[in-house]
Amino acid sequence: GHRGVDSTGETTYKKTTSSALKGAIQLGITHTVGSLSTKPERDVLMQDFYVVESIFFPSEGSNLTPAHHYNDFRFKTYAPVAFRYFRELFGIRPDDYLYSLCNDPLIELSNSGASGSLFYVSSDDEFIIKTVQHKEAEFLQKLLPGYYMNLNQNPRTLLPKFYGLYCVQAAGKNIRIVVMNNLVPRSVRMHLKYDLKGSTYKRRASPKERDKAFPTFKDLDFLQDLPDGLFLDPDMHSALCKTLQRDCLV
Repeated sequence: GHRGVDSTGETTYKKTTSSALKGAIQLGITHTVGSLSTKPERDVLMQDFYVVESIFFPSEGSNLTPAHHYNDFRFKTYAPVAFRYFRELFGIRPDDYLYSLCNDPLIELSNSGASGSLFYVSSDDEFIIKTVQHKEAEFLQKLLPGYYMNLNQNPRTLLPKFYGLYCVQAAGKNIRIVVMNNLVPRSVRMHLKYDLKGSTYKRRASPKERDKAFPTFKDLDFLQDLPDGLFLDPDMHSALCKTLQRDCLV
């Protein structure tokens, strides 16, 4: 995978240190949200889903960007107007978004999962930042018009809440990241955890995973441990099924 460790023991991703990546993310988001505030609110148009804005951050600074102690990098923002609309729909004010993500250092999560992605959480536990592969970012971009329609027609959606899609270009590499809602704050202790994908192929927790203090079980474990499934009252069951059916149309 792209994840590694350098000679000092610091996590790297595509040979960029985690601290440099965190700094670039915060500088980039501060700039893009700030510049967006000068653009008037308006309806989202089809072309808004395909816009990519790019800004160069030289280490010595420029008339648009502050000086910083990382290597030069470029920061790209995908569909800025569309994501501003999504954040607004989810009740996220621009200054709260900025404060949560950029006021204090981001916290790196140690468990990257099978994907080898890097995960960061904002210091207030509101947001998760995840590195994504090129194909995943491309897929999310293609999904945006359908995602927009679904949010407007299906306010009870259980799809992830996407707040931003960005790319840090550093040392000749593209590091794409997505900002999402943090469903499970670190303060919540889970006594049982399943990662369900709706598949049974190779979907059993490994012996190594089972040995952990708080293992993450998978689909086959769920079927074995809870053969009768989960019991919901009829109204909740009906609402949940309807929401899932509508979400599958995106």
